[in-house]
Amino acid sequence: MAAPPDVDLKDLDGYWVMSKTLSDPLDPVLALQGLNWLIRKVVSLATITIHAVETIDDDGITHIRMDQTATGGIKGETEIRKLDWSDGVHISGVSGEMNNRSRWTDLGGTAESGGGGPLHPWLTEEWLEETQIEESKGLVQNRVINEKNSWTAEQIWGFAMVNGERRPFRKFLVSKGEQEAKARMVYDWKGRTKVN
Repeated sequence: MAAPPDVDLKDLDGYWVMSKTLSDPLDPVLALQGLNWLIRKVVSLATITIHAVETIDDDGITHIRMDQTATGGIKGETEIRKLDWSDGVHISGVSGEMNNRSRWTDLGGTAESGGGGPLHPWLTEEWLEETQIEESKGLVQNRVINEKNSWTAEQIWGFAMVNGERRPFRKFLVSKGEQEAKARMVYDWKGRTKVN
């Protein structure tokens, strides 16, 4: 289901399910991250649901908490993104320990990758004009580094038109040495409250 107009990156609160039919295959990304075939197969078959809660602290910094659950025996995880570009650590049951940073971006002339250079052009395409709003708060940018498996991921979150419907999605670009893999993860809106 498409996202309603009142749901945007400043108010993500609600339930989202990754659409298997609209999302790109995740196998190339997961393989580059070093996950074995069995885990990749289970992930490809799982239904992934995210419960997002967005808050702003007393310093005006946005925090996005995502409680992820999945079918197929994959353990649920919680990701917390603090959008001030400070260093954080996330330990995943699937991917291990990862260093991460998150911030708002508008992909304007000052947007750059977490490594300092320009963002990969693929990450900057397809976004709706609503993402180009005041205070550089149109999109969310994440940079994740897994030192053990020697990969880096750059993510951009936002809204785009997919098959004529406004939907949230994440573009995910993983690099390991000279290799790279990318995927778009498109989500279905399920509402503000959980529906069984």
